[in-house]
Order: sequence, then structure tokens, then C-alpha cells
Amino acid sequence: MLTACTGSTAAETTDPDELAGTVTFWPYPMGAVKDASWWQPHIDEFNETYPNVEIDLQMQAFSGREEALVTAISGGNEPDVVYFNPDFVPKYAEEELLLPLDDLRDDWDTFHQSARQAMTYDDTLYSAPQLVTVATDFCNVNVLASAGVSICPTTWDELREIAPAVKDAGHYATNYYGTATLNATFYRYLWQAGGEVLNEDMSEATFNDDAGVEALTFLKEMADNEWIPREEIATIPPFEQSEQGLGNVAYNGGGNIVANADLHGADAIEVAPTMKHVEQVATGTVGGWSIFNTTDVPEAAQAWVRFLTDADFMSQLLPEARYYSPRADITDMYTDDPVMAAGETAIPFVRSGVAHPKAREIIDLLKPHIQRVLLEGADPREALNAAADEVNRIL
Repeated sequence: MLTACTGSTAAETTDPDELAGTVTFWPYPMGAVKDASWWQPHIDEFNETYPNVEIDLQMQAFSGREEALVTAISGGNEPDVVYFNPDFVPKYAEEELLLPLDDLRDDWDTFHQSARQAMTYDDTLYSAPQLVTVATDFCNVNVLASAGVSICPTTWDELREIAPAVKDAGHYATNYYGTATLNATFYRYLWQAGGEVLNEDMSEATFNDDAGVEALTFLKEMADNEWIPREEIATIPPFEQSEQGLGNVAYNGGGNIVANADLHGADAIEVAPTMKHVEQVATGTVGGWSIFNTTDVPEAAQAWVRFLTDADFMSQLLPEARYYSPRADITDMYTDDPVMAAGETAIPFVRSGVAHPKAREIIDLLKPHIQRVLLEGADPREALNAAADEVNRIL
């Protein structure tokens, strides 16, 4: 903590030639960027400006990721700079292990607000956004044609409108993977209904208010009418064996658009604007760089993270890794790929989860109650109230 108090967080306060030390850097595979050799030319470029800073790159695996990090922290061997997704930020910020990054750059306003918000906890930015993923909304035009439907829905009401015809044609209107994270399933509908998982100070559950009940009632309506595959509420099959992979789903609210295009052909894909009910919300996630405040080289670590989040570096990393930019001043990376290009328009609407240290526990408590509604016909309000009681106890 002494390091955190004495280390500068200003955007650029030290002569580059005066910065010295070793920055331990933990990246993970990012799409096609999977090994350390990709990084070396960029480290060399960084060293042209900071010749006395060594980047000790230690490539990590996503498998057992959190366990490896906890072990490193317990042994006092945590990295200086580490790749985080939004659900990691609240936990380690709450434990007072992260360096605030609000003053790291003087151009944060060029980053999408949705990306910065995902990496913010308690009004403090603790991870510098590096990339964005977007679950793009799209339709299978072959299914629409089979059902005699001419529109790819962009609202709940339009999805309701096409559902009966799609079912009559032997297909499904959409899908719902009940065992997946709620960040990409129930929360998406909750947010589109204008609801929130927790109240503003995150002291109490609010997913059981009218918006939450409306969202779960809509999901129940689709389940009861068999507009979604019942089996996929209970389990997630391999993609090729799923109804989506088999080409039987009309509207994919955040499905794997690249896998669908590869399997069914790009001509079978019609990209839709982000779904809206009360609010327009897309799901996805953000990846970024956090700095542990135990670092012995805070200014060198900050210089490295500034380099990684500069537009020049992002313009090289992101197209190769096949991710979107958290910076609004980087656009049109995928002009030769209409499927990828379509996702850029959804970046401002991306929500990735709940910025709370117990976010995963909340999901684990809430998910079984949602399953009871969709699979057993439980009352949505009663189920959400029961889940809220459990969540409020851990809050």
C-alpha cells in the first residue's frame, strides 16, 4: 500500500530515460494472438522510448486463471500488470490491491463510456480498457423465409409478432441458454426492460421489481409457447448440435455470429440493430489492464499500460485478435468483413455485468429460481422475491 500512496498516477510525469525497472506482465491468449512471440516487436517499440524498462512477459492460460492469480498473490508474486475482465475488478479493488487509473491518460474521453464504466468500481477506474467483445444481434434469413417472415425483430413486440409463424414452420423464434452466465441471458432482458440487478449503492437486490418481473414473464411466455428450445434452458450443447448451429433459430440475441456465418454462410446472416424494449442493451465484455498497487515500479507499469492503450498499438492488436476497440476514435477496422463490422455499432450499448465483489455469487443464487420459472412454471414474481431474499442476505 505504501507503493500505491507514493507512486504517481499522472498521465506522464517522468522523463522516459529516468524510468527503470522490470514490469512483470501477465497477458492471456487474445483470439489469434496466443503466444509471447507476437508481443516482442511491440515490447521493442516500447523500449525505444523507455530503454531502461524491462517488460517481463509471462504468458498465462485462461484455464485455472483465478486460482493461479490467488496463489501468486498469496505468495507475494503477483504481477505488476495483469489482464482483467470486469468481474475481476470489484473483487480486487475491494481488497485494496489495485492502483487507480483515472489519471493514467488525459484522453479517457475518447474511450467509449460503456467500456470505461465496465472497468470502474466505486467511481474509480481500476482497469484500462484494451478490447471489447459484442454479442451481435442477428437473424437467420433462411428461417425467416421458411416462416414467411419479412422482418428481423429489433423489439420485444416484434419478436412476439414473428414467433408463432416461426414455430408453425418448425423452428424457434430465439433461444435461451439457461445454464450460461446471467450477464448474457436474464440480465440482458432485465436491462432492456429498464431494470437493474442491484440498487444504486449496491446494498439491495432490485431485479425483483416490476422491470425484472416483466423480463422473466417474457422469458416464461417464450418457454411456455415453445418459442425457445426447452432442452437448451437446462443445458448448453456443442454449438454444431445446438438449434442455432443446426440453423433452426430465427433471431439470435447475442448468439455467435461468426460461428453462424462460418457454418451457414454469410448470406444467411442478417445483422439487426441492438434489441430494445424500454432500453437498448447489448451484451458483451471488456478486457483491460490493471496494475497491482504492490508494484515496485508504478511509473514504469503505468507507462507500459499507456502504451498498450494508445491508438497506434490498439490498431495493430485488435484486428489480429478479432476484437473491437474501446476507443471511439478507432473505427472501420473490419471494412472487409461485414459480419465483424456490424458489431461496432453495438459497442455504446454493451453492458457486461454487475460491478460488485459478489457478482458471481449473486448469479449462482438467482439462476436456480429463474430455472424454476422456465422449466417448472413457477410464478416469476414469487421466484424473484425468493431470490432477492437470498441475495440480500449475502449483500
